[in-house]
Amino acid sequence: MARLIIILALVAGFIMLYKSLFGANPRLEDSADASEMVQDPNCGVYVPKNQAIARSVQGKEHFFCSEKCADEYPSKKS
Repeated sequence: MARLIIILALVAGFIMLYKSLFGANPRLEDSADASEMVQDPNCGVYVPKNQAIARSVQGKEHFFCSEKCADEYPSKKS
């Protein structure tokens, strides 16, 4: 039983050492960027900013969920 506790403590120590040497999980850092949401002004849908289609309309940048919404937006606005 004591051997099991020692082995588990060593494994936990190696895991902590690995995390401190190599930093955080890079996939978790990427998902933080993906969490910023923007609203499509044409249909109102929220999409991750890194997946949205950016267009400049009358000097202002807008983000759209699809090419269709991006193409429709200026015609709705006028």
